[in-house]
Amino acid sequence: SDVAVDAQKRLRYLFCQFVEIILGCQEEPLILFLDDCQWIDAASGALLNQILMMPNKSASNKQRRFFFFGCCRDDEVNEEHPLTLMLSSMETFGTKTTNIMLTSMSKETVNEMVSTTLSLLPRLTRPL
Repeated sequence: SDVAVDAQKRLRYLFCQFVEIILGCQEEPLILFLDDCQWIDAASGALLNQILMMPNKSASNKQRRFFFFGCCRDDEVNEEHPLTLMLSSMETFGTKTTNIMLTSMSKETVNEMVSTTLSLLPRLTRPL
């Protein structure tokens, strides 16, 4: 309905204003990390798209430093998926995107990380 659409537009506008205020209050970059983006719906994709397409300069004419990192299972995202559509829209309007494909870590790598984290020899953490 029109009321629901208007409410979504107001929410997107207010969230963009919120992000703009945070960016204006600090010199450090703002980083947004979202995991499991394969579950993103059309409304969330539209909100994220609007945030990422905000002008690169803030109201005080300072360069905005905003970074978005999203993770998803690529086997669950196709050409019609809201995330794919959002990324395509961003690229169409000149927003730079980078796609990094990661593979599973080997057992040896995981064991090395656990060993380092626990400050134990790798032979002691291998059974974990």
